[in-house]
Amino acid sequence: MQPTFLGTVTVASAGTPVPLSTDTAVRACTILVATIPGLTGNIYFGGASLNQSTLAGVMIKFNAPAVPGQPDHFILQTQDARNSLRVSDYPSRD
Repeated sequence: MQPTFLGTVTVASAGTPVPLSTDTAVRACTILVATIPGLTGNIYFGGASLNQSTLAGVMIKFNAPAVPGQPDHFILQTQDARNSLRVSDYPSRD
């Protein structure tokens, strides 16, 4: 397995979903999402139908990270350890 680190995913405008990747060929067996202490605003992570108002399609909502503090994280993982997660299917929203 070759780990790939996408780095920080920036949301240009609050409330606008941003895919973790725009490349539909990028696949993964595990996606780890973590907050960055000191940043402001809530973070929503979910599927393509993510709606922060109704929470439809939301897998997890992170509250604004505390400073200092341990970052929150969420792991999405396939059960068969195959690269069957298409990374572009998972948007994040601030």
